[in-house]
Amino acid sequence: MIKITVPATSANLGIGYDTLGMAVSLYSHFTFERADELQITGCPEEFQDENNLVYASLVDALREWGEEPFPVKIDIQTEVPVARGLGSSSTCVVAGIMAAAALTGHTVDRAELVRIATAVEGHPDNVAPAILGGAVCSFTPEGGLPRCLRYEVSDRLRFITVIPPYEVHTSEARKVVPQQVALADAVWQMGRIAGMTRGLETGDLALIAAANDDRLQEPFRRALIPDYDGIRATCLEGGAGTLWISGSGSTLMAVTDDTIVAKFLQVRLREAFPTCETHILTCDTQGAQIEYLRH
Repeated sequence: MIKITVPATSANLGIGYDTLGMAVSLYSHFTFERADELQITGCPEEFQDENNLVYASLVDALREWGEEPFPVKIDIQTEVPVARGLGSSSTCVVAGIMAAAALTGHTVDRAELVRIATAVEGHPDNVAPAILGGAVCSFTPEGGLPRCLRYEVSDRLRFITVIPPYEVHTSEARKVVPQQVALADAVWQMGRIAGMTRGLETGDLALIAAANDDRLQEPFRRALIPDYDGIRATCLEGGAGTLWISGSGSTLMAVTDDTIVAKFLQVRLREAFPTCETHILTCDTQGAQIEYLRH
């Protein structure tokens, strides 16, 4: 039996649409073992079949290596909510691929994991940090393999994460983003992406706040999150340096470099938005992990 733990991720980090992502300290745990027939527990019954994303990713990886699919027993225990912009699907994809390797004796490095996971997910902004840990800027050259630039994130930073009780589906969020942008807006984004990555590395909250001024997607996606304005105002008035939409939402993530500010802000958020789930997270530095368990 093997256990695979995969961190949640926050894609975009405000300014880095489809390029930046960061692993955070919220986790999905998966156990796998070979079985006589497919068994999946720990998720709703409608997902307990061969279409389950964890198992489908396992099968995709096996076929990539010329292996025949086989039945397994999978148990899923997750802290990562579905369709909230925290990379829940990426945790499933990464776990399935890693399990396929472990259960067949394949040795794969993290670059190979990113390659296969990107092929399954379609882009690397969530799967890359889930595998590598830290903050990652990723892109895929024309006809080439994903390139991932990993950044250490200062351990002084705290990410106050607010999860509303409603979904924003990625497909809907993509529809509201303009497909063409002005040259001035493209230039605006480029310098600020460099500022964001440097700010995360150094823990420079003022730099992170100055850099986090997106023109490509947040002005349009905020309308899909009814609590956006209220949560943003509460966070900024409560001492956070800035706030961004995590992935396509509905999760919002504020940033501070003071643990006391983070705790006071969490209390304020829970009082003002009692239906929202609130966490104080750090950047996960390890990425996906695997261990072998004894029966």
